[in-house]
Amino acid sequence: MDLRRRPPRRWNEELSGIKWLPRLIDKTIAALAGRLGGYLYGQSPIDRDLLDALGIGYRSFAKIVANSATDDDVFRHLFVNAPEGIERARAWSEALRKDRGTMLFIIDIDDGYLPQWYWKALRAPANLASNALMAAVKALFPSRALDADNQDWAKLG
Repeated sequence: MDLRRRPPRRWNEELSGIKWLPRLIDKTIAALAGRLGGYLYGQSPIDRDLLDALGIGYRSFAKIVANSATDDDVFRHLFVNAPEGIERARAWSEALRKDRGTMLFIIDIDDGYLPQWYWKALRAPANLASNALMAAVKALFPSRALDADNQDWAKLG
C-alpha cells in the first residue's frame, strides 16, 4: 500500500457493515510502511471517531493491522475483542454521510472518486490545497499514533 501513488479505498466502502474501515486499514498499512504520502494518520478526526466507536486507539489498531493478513482478519480480531464496539461502529458509519457529508465530498474530489468531468477539473487545485493543509497539520500536530515504547513496527509483520 503506497498512498504516495494512489488513494486509499473510498470512504463508503464497507467491511462487515462499517464504512471507512477499509480506508483506515489502507492508511494504517501505508503509515506502518512509511508510505502515507499526504494522508493523515493520527490527526484525522474521522479516523479518530471510528476508532472511538470501536473502542480502540491508533496504536492498538496498528498492531492488529500489522498482524493481520486480510481485512477479514482485522475484523475478526476487532469482533472477538470488542463486539460492542462493532455495533457502535456500524451505527457511526450509518450516520457518516449525514454528519460529515461536506468533508466526504471534498475527500472524493481530492482522491479523484467523482467521475464527472467537471469534478475532475477541480482535482488538481483540490490536491494542491489538500496537500498544503495536510502538510501544515502534520507540521503543527505531529502524529504519535505509531509510537509505542519504541516499537519496531517492521518486526510485527
